[in-house]
Amino acid sequence: MDKDQEENDEKNQFEELIQGLIDNKYGCSNDFVNKNTVTGLRENILQADQNGVLQAAGIGNQKNHIQNSLIRGDKIKWIEEKSINEFEVIYLKKVGNFISHLNKTCFTSIKSLESHYANYKPKSFYKRHLDQFKNEKGRQFSLVLFLNEDWHTEDGGMLSLYPEGKDQQDISPIGGRMVFFRSDEMEHEVHPSFTRERRSIAGWLKN
Repeated sequence: MDKDQEENDEKNQFEELIQGLIDNKYGCSNDFVNKNTVTGLRENILQADQNGVLQAAGIGNQKNHIQNSLIRGDKIKWIEEKSINEFEVIYLKKVGNFISHLNKTCFTSIKSLESHYANYKPKSFYKRHLDQFKNEKGRQFSLVLFLNEDWHTEDGGMLSLYPEGKDQQDISPIGGRMVFFRSDEMEHEVHPSFTRERRSIAGWLKN
């Protein structure tokens, strides 16, 4: 694929996410990153799990951070902004391009990205919540990139979105799929997976 075609495809993906946000309060783009990158990122989280470096996730921000397995059961690892891992570099560059496109076309003022891997063991979940903290308004938009291989409906692990005034949307966590929504508006929930571990990257675009 030549560079112009690649840039054009990327722009179409970005527009798909933005248009979805405008029309439905969330955007969804399949194959946001290619299969090779999805595999590489999934291997990273697998390696982190085997090395014991995944941390039990908490709720609240750094000032009010608590662990509560009745609300949230995933384990996480933050992705360094200056990572040199080849697959993280691809992910960070793509999201960086998306931020530039957002700032240019939608006059958002996104200045930074924070993101972490999220690993859900079978039967673990994250109850319905908002991504923006009451006392810290930095998170403007949320991103979820799924890293699962050959995921089927019977595996469970759906991401449910609860757009105000609209029907609940259930999204299957298929590898390469990216979901995009406003951090301060969209309540959402991760349902338990029944058959195997569920892996993703959660990211936040901050002003």
